[in-house]
Amino acid sequence: MCDWHTCAETHCRAGWVVTLAGEAGKKLEAFFDTTVAAMKIYDASSSLPRVSPVKFFDTNADALADMKRMADLEAGQ
Repeated sequence: MCDWHTCAETHCRAGWVVTLAGEAGKKLEAFFDTTVAAMKIYDASSSLPRVSPVKFFDTNADALADMKRMADLEAGQ
């Protein structure tokens, strides 16, 4: 998904993380790449264990399930 801005999916998981981070996300992406920028954003914004970069290429259903699992962990559920 090196062209995630133009692929058939709206955005991959990493792409959304970068997009939602706004200007800071754009700067990280320009300096590194989308995957590394997303990993750094996750690392800085969560007390949870690191997100494996392979998770950025899950199916929509698997990605949503994993993000829900992480949100529930973060909320202490």
